[in-house]
Amino acid sequence: MEGQDSERIDSLIRALEIDEAVIRPTIERVRREIDSYRAATDADLEGSVRRNLRLSVVTLRQRKVPSPSDIWEAETATLQRLRAGLPIEDILAGFRVSISSILDRTVALAEEFGLPEREIVEMTALLWKLSDAFSARAASAYRHHGLEIALAERRRRDAWLLDLLSGSLSTAQVDQGAIMYRLSRDGGYRAFRTSAHSAEELESLRIQIVRGRGEGEAMILPSEGRLIGILKDPLRDVADGVVALGPVRTLEAVPESFSIAGDVLGAAEGHVENGVVTVESLGWRMAVSRMPATLDALRERYLAPLESSGALRDLIPEALRAYLANGRNIPRAAEALYVHVNTLRYRLARFEELTGRSLESTDTIVELALVLY
Repeated sequence: MEGQDSERIDSLIRALEIDEAVIRPTIERVRREIDSYRAATDADLEGSVRRNLRLSVVTLRQRKVPSPSDIWEAETATLQRLRAGLPIEDILAGFRVSISSILDRTVALAEEFGLPEREIVEMTALLWKLSDAFSARAASAYRHHGLEIALAERRRRDAWLLDLLSGSLSTAQVDQGAIMYRLSRDGGYRAFRTSAHSAEELESLRIQIVRGRGEGEAMILPSEGRLIGILKDPLRDVADGVVALGPVRTLEAVPESFSIAGDVLGAAEGHVENGVVTVESLGWRMAVSRMPATLDALRERYLAPLESSGALRDLIPEALRAYLANGRNIPRAAEALYVHVNTLRYRLARFEELTGRSLESTDTIVELALVLY
C-alpha cells in the first residue's frame, strides 16, 4: 500500500509540474483580491505564478521546506515589487493567494489520484510552511531594502548640504532642497563648523546642537572629524567642544556664512576650549590668526626678553594676562592670581624693565593683547 501511495504521489507531482490549469485562475484571483496587482501585466503575474508553482513542486518532491535563506526567488520578487511601488503587505498577500490556488489544485489532483487523507494533510502543511518561509525571506528583503533607501536618501541629503555650503547649487537646486528638507525660505540660517573630535564626542556634540530643534531647523554633516551644517536659530551654548557660527544669511548666501564660520573657528582654536563663538564674541581676536608675521615680531619684542628672567619667565606672562583680563585693575588681578598686590606690581615692573615697554602705553596694551591671546 505504501508503495502504491509513493507512486501516486510521484505521479501527482509530475502532473502538477506541467499543469497549466492553475496558471490563469491564479492570475485572475490575485487581481481580484489585491487591488495593487491589477496594473501588473499578464506576463509579470504568469512568471510569478510559475515560479511559485516550481517552488511548490520542489517542496512536495523533497518533502522538505527550504530554509528562508535558500529561497532567493522570494528576495528577487519582493525587491521587484517594492521598486514598482507595491506595499509589503500586498506582496505577502499575493504570494499567499498564489500558494492557496496551487494548494487547491494540489488537493484536487490528490483526490483524482486517490491519495489517502494523511498524505493530503502532509502536502497541505508543507505548502503552508513554504508560504511562511517565503514570507520570512520577503520580510528580510523588505528590511534590507528600507535600509538601502534610507542610506541613499541620507547620501543625497548630505551631498545637497555639502553643495549648499560650498556654493555649488543653482537657485533651482536650492529651492528644490528647501522644499525637500522643509527649510524656510523666509528667514535666514547660520552656517557652523565645530572643533575636531572623536566619533563618540562628535555624536555628543551633535545631540547638543539639535536639542530642541524641529524639522527644517538644523542640518548637520560629519566632515573630516568635525561637524558642519546650518542652524535656523542661535545656539546658546555647548559643552566639550567649540561651535563656530557664521552670520545669518539666506540659503543662497549660506556659503558666505560658512566661510566666515571657518574664520571664526580658526581664530578660536587653541584659545577657546568650549562653547559657541562668533565674530561678535571674538571681536578683534579674529585678526590674530591672519597676522602670523606680525605676531612673530611681537613675540620677539615682548616674550623673548623674558627668557632671561629665571623663575619669572612664566610668571610674568601669567601676571600680564590677569592684568589685562581684569581691566588693568591690579587688586582684582592679584585676587584672581591668589597673590599679594605688591607681588603683582613687582612682576609687572620687571616686565617693563626687561622689555623697555610701558604698561601705560596704549600701543603696548594692544600689542600685548594680541601676543598673549
